[in-house]
Amino acid sequence: MDEKAEQIHIARILQGDSSAFRFLVEKNQKIVYAIALRILNNEEDAKDAAQESFIRAYNQLHSFKGQSKFSTWLYTITYRICVSRLKRPLMERDSIDDALAENYHVDRHSADKKLTEKESHLIIKQAIERLPAMDGLLITLYYYNEHSVGELAEITGLTVSNVKIRLYRARKILEVQLKVLYER
Repeated sequence: MDEKAEQIHIARILQGDSSAFRFLVEKNQKIVYAIALRILNNEEDAKDAAQESFIRAYNQLHSFKGQSKFSTWLYTITYRICVSRLKRPLMERDSIDDALAENYHVDRHSADKKLTEKESHLIIKQAIERLPAMDGLLITLYYYNEHSVGELAEITGLTVSNVKIRLYRARKILEVQLKVLYER
């Protein structure tokens, strides 16, 4: 149903109804921002990149051939915008490890060793954030957004084999990190 709704809205946009783009923005804005934040590691830069992604997608919509899902095409645009921003020479970027070290906290003195669901999600999110940016992005898109390995290859420009290897290695790292965190 979602892909059909997307196709209807895309057709309306291409016929001149610019208000139909709102549906596509609302449907994809959280993950576009999440991708940008994961790559750029800066909220303001991520907001700018997300906005630029939607503007570029709107302006380039005529080139969308429908050979993949609209979201895959949009995430590819977002990925490329973010990577090009990283290549800017004067751009200052904070280390993900520094940000996590400042904000990371696990209550070791809790009387109840069982983690609430919210705490578990936070620990998993933090473990993913400790991964290299590309691996964290792949894990997020694969598990949380249920993109296929082929779609991940298309979005990132990696080969299918490379995506599989990176996912495997990232899962192994997460397994070790989470085991240590949950044993505390």
